[in-house]
Amino acid sequence: MPVTTLVAAAATEKNTLPLDDLALIGVFGPSNDRRALLRHASGRIEQVRPGARVNGRQVIAIDADALVVRVAGGTRRLKMPPG
Repeated sequence: MPVTTLVAAAATEKNTLPLDDLALIGVFGPSNDRRALLRHASGRIEQVRPGARVNGRQVIAIDADALVVRVAGGTRRLKMPPG
């Protein structure tokens, strides 16, 4: 199957994901059982759900376009990249 110009451009867009930190790359599942795909700084991809621990942080919530993890002193929201 040939890759369209639009898909190729989106796949090679620079500075879309932080390569040196945890990044949210996908969210799927029904609203009552959401899961997320995370990309680690090492390049490893991991599927998580609420309650999971990632790099010592607990996943608190996953919504349609973001994931919330507990960090020291509060929370951090990871959003899906644009596009």
